Amino acid sequence: MKVEHTDRQCYECEEYAAVISALPDLVFVLTESGRYAAIFGGENSDLYHDGSSLKGLTLDNVLPAEKASWFKDRIKETLDCDCVKVFEYSLSADDVDTVDEATGPIGELRFEGRVSPLKSLRYGERAVVWVARNITARYHIQQQLLYQSEVDDLSKTLNRRKLFETLNDAFYAFKRYHENYCFLVVDIDNFKRINDSYGHSLGDEAIRKVAEICKLKVRKTDAIGRLGGDEFGIILKHTDEISPVAFAERLVDAVSNTLLHEELSDTRVSISIGLSYFAESDTGMEDIYHRADLALYDAKRRGKNRVSTKIN
Repeated sequence: MKVEHTDRQCYECEEYAAVISALPDLVFVLTESGRYAAIFGGENSDLYHDGSSLKGLTLDNVLPAEKASWFKDRIKETLDCDCVKVFEYSLSADDVDTVDEATGPIGELRFEGRVSPLKSLRYGERAVVWVARNITARYHIQQQLLYQSEVDDLSKTLNRRKLFETLNDAFYAFKRYHENYCFLVVDIDNFKRINDSYGHSLGDEAIRKVAEICKLKVRKTDAIGRLGGDEFGIILKHTDEISPVAFAERLVDAVSNTLLHEELSDTRVSISIGLSYFAESDTGMEDIYHRADLALYDAKRRGKNRVSTKIN
């Protein structure tokens, strides 16, 4: 009877291994220290690379230190909560030593990792089953939809909704963490004349040109978006070393007399800027925007192609 029971267990183990190996997704058994105890499935080379060479190795052996640490933290998180966890991450064959890039898709891939704790030990350690599903196609569609929902199609800057959302976040950071911000409203001078004289195609070119110049000047910590028509908004984070007024003046100089059409000398454009510093008395981003708008009006009144500031 004992032999029959052992045989039945062997048959069941063989069946389980066959079922797991036939799974479309890649399945890893990983210990708490990051050792690859087993690898199953993922036979579709259009979606996955051959990971068989990883068995017995550790995450530290095959991944860059930062990525190995991230995976081990997720394993520990799953084991500590003793529940199924789901994570998203990016990885390419170039990131993983011993894996041949020719055995699967090229470039960076996006994965959904579904991680479950195991009851038994592997190599004397707690362990998890990590099911890696390739979601690269879905992820790219999501990113494209996100881009389209946040970016103005003509200027390739943030659209009005996303810009105000970012401005609201900056206002929160100003109030909560006392970070210094200001808001710039940028307006193309004589835009109506360009549209009326040469048509909307040249007007669109003016918007694109100004947007390109502004995007080259802003930093990664800043944000630029199209408020509508020929107006842009810039959220500028500043310190004592960075003068918002000097930044705005450099922006005016960079755009000044930009020629839209080589054969039309009167198609030069310039910009005016209204600048508003965030103030403790502000109750919301509307106060900041309103001051910047008043400052812009002042810059226009004083002759255009210049910067005007409203502190409070």
